[in-house]
Amino acid sequence: MASSSSSTNVAKAVHPHSTFQRSPFTKAKSQSSRLNVAAAPFVSSTLGQKATGGMRSGKSMPEIGYIGELPVNSRIWSSISSHPLEQKVAVRSTTPSELFQYYQQQQHHHHQLQQQQQLIPSIPRHLTCDSLAVTPVQQFGPVAMPNGIIQLRLRDGVVIEMTIDKSLKLINSQEHVTIALSHNGTLSALKHPNGIVFQNGPKVDIVAYDGRRNNSYIRYAKMWQKGISLTSEGCALIYLVDAAGTRTTSDMINIDLNTDYISPVFFNGARVGAQFCAEAETIAQGANFWLNDDGTEQFQLNGYRIQQTVDGLVKVARMNNRCNIRTSPTNGSATITTPNIHCTASMGQTSHLFVRREERRMHFDGTSIVVRNAGHSAGFDEWNRLRVY
Repeated sequence: MASSSSSTNVAKAVHPHSTFQRSPFTKAKSQSSRLNVAAAPFVSSTLGQKATGGMRSGKSMPEIGYIGELPVNSRIWSSISSHPLEQKVAVRSTTPSELFQYYQQQQHHHHQLQQQQQLIPSIPRHLTCDSLAVTPVQQFGPVAMPNGIIQLRLRDGVVIEMTIDKSLKLINSQEHVTIALSHNGTLSALKHPNGIVFQNGPKVDIVAYDGRRNNSYIRYAKMWQKGISLTSEGCALIYLVDAAGTRTTSDMINIDLNTDYISPVFFNGARVGAQFCAEAETIAQGANFWLNDDGTEQFQLNGYRIQQTVDGLVKVARMNNRCNIRTSPTNGSATITTPNIHCTASMGQTSHLFVRREERRMHFDGTSIVVRNAGHSAGFDEWNRLRVY
């Protein structure tokens, strides 16, 4: 693409479908606007450019005015050779129709943001530009929210939130998967189309149901010091699988489908509030970013290593590798691994929900559920009948 420049300002346009930058960039003016440049330097200039790529010789496209811009956290790029605004990116030829279509999309998005600005509950105070009210959706890299939570938005609708105490919440909006981990790793929770898992110390509460809606059976299980308790909706009895075998018990399973187990885990013992916003912003600005040769994006943030591969798979690990979380926006897979629990779930061809704690296990395949403990197994089959193995 050809760009117009002056002695004081250089404007560079990058194709919106570039694999390295997803939106056009321009070099920031030396005289900054009302921005917190240290927190998130913006590109605050208007593009008035002529495009020649993809056109016959001697033809040019009229000026199209403002195309779009993307805020860049300069501290994120501390681990690569140069700032992305100054890197030369090889892009394919761009036709005028593609530029005009992208221009229309940006203008439509701009009008939507103006109409919905009053509906957004919390926008970082440094995400405001004279020409465009920018929401966290457009922010690249971690940002500090006004409530003291650090937020990192990745591709394919994946959002990671964490507190300054290292509590973590991972949201996979495309597959309706949410994972939470407490600051010390002793509590964890998973909300998945196939069920809910809530681990609190040595106890694990489980609700399993078919995310594909092929049946309406809801099964309940609890792993605790005595063994594994098991029941099903419509069943009047609760069964206990322990070292002696399978038998009925009077113990209760206290887990509810309508209860939010993600928030209690995420906020447990965490410091959250406007008074911690400055500390959260310092942590966000101290993050590092790498881009591997295979296209994997890596962030090092607040003691976590966060990776997202080209196909969208997200992997999160604490630096000691004792806590690992992953999810995929393509098949609804989710994994939690901590010293207290190992849990996997998927909505692909092998739709399932699996939980393991020490020698106790639970497996649900959408139709039947089986629990195993001390060499004994029991569960409910596809017709919701108790089976002892």
